Amino acid sequence: MELTCHCGNVSIKLESAPEEVGECNCSICRRYAASWAYFKPEQVEVTCKENTDFYCWGDKEVEFHRCNTCGCLTHYVTTELCDANVLAVNMKMAETEVLASIRVRKIDGASY
Repeated sequence: MELTCHCGNVSIKLESAPEEVGECNCSICRRYAASWAYFKPEQVEVTCKENTDFYCWGDKEVEFHRCNTCGCLTHYVTTELCDANVLAVNMKMAETEVLASIRVRKIDGASY
């Protein structure tokens, strides 16, 4: 499965569609309105024609990446400050019919 940002600058390859996406209501995720699919970094191939921009805030454990051309939020990666080693893909880049077939898990990140 291949996903791209709107302009095609960022391409993300997955072996297959995830069984589930997480929709978090923490202060940043609710603003991004992303649907996250969680992977180990070695399970995902991210290719960029031009580098992405990223935003890292608070505890500096997560870098939220976006295309520096069209602005689409594409993925996040955990930093060395985080105990987990995660690459999360914003599945909102998938076609509507693909996204409609994936179970959604609501995550209450606002309570942390």
